[in-house]
Amino acid sequence: MYEYTDRRNRSLADRIQAAAERHPQHGTEQDQAAATALLADMLQAAAQHDINLDTLDLVTDLPGSCYRTVSKNRTPADRIEAAAERHPQHGTEQDKAAATALLADMLQAAARHGMTLASFDWVTDLPGSCYRAVARNRHLPDRIDAAAERRSNPGTEQDKAAATALLADMLQAAARHGISLDAFDWATDLPGSCYAAVVSKSRNEAGRWAAAR
Repeated sequence: MYEYTDRRNRSLADRIQAAAERHPQHGTEQDQAAATALLADMLQAAAQHDINLDTLDLVTDLPGSCYRTVSKNRTPADRIEAAAERHPQHGTEQDKAAATALLADMLQAAARHGMTLASFDWVTDLPGSCYRAVARNRHLPDRIDAAAERRSNPGTEQDKAAATALLADMLQAAARHGISLDAFDWATDLPGSCYAAVVSKSRNEAGRWAAAR
């Protein structure tokens, strides 16, 4: 592989590592290795025109471009996995599988219009959008379970059942106004609020019962 050390004595791998550190939400170790190989081959081609990395540094960030290109060129499953890593509080393995299938179907539809995932990457994070949409669209008990897992002192299974029933009834009321759980997700954590309210109520009642005894 083509070797080059820039004017600050950094190797190509060092330059790609620096690019990765500037974009911590993207990429893997494999991406770094692939980006280093890509950068080396591009610089070898540039050397035939008496152009080196130091010269290119004056006009563009070629290592960063190589890294971003490689990290964005992974499979749909890889892209969904990366999206999940950026949102560790959301989702399950089933969500990842569902989001991968959703992304694949959307890209198949987009391909009929000459659009690829790379086309979307210029304007939006489509894998992330698919993952968040799936994670937010789980069954109500799943959303309540997730709310319980986020609490440092969670309630009981009875609390979860009561919170699920509360959430269902509140959403039924909201639906009469054309408002869904997805709409609430943009503004507040309604499942979390329902769960917190139920836990607070059950603990207050337990405290009054203990005091009465």
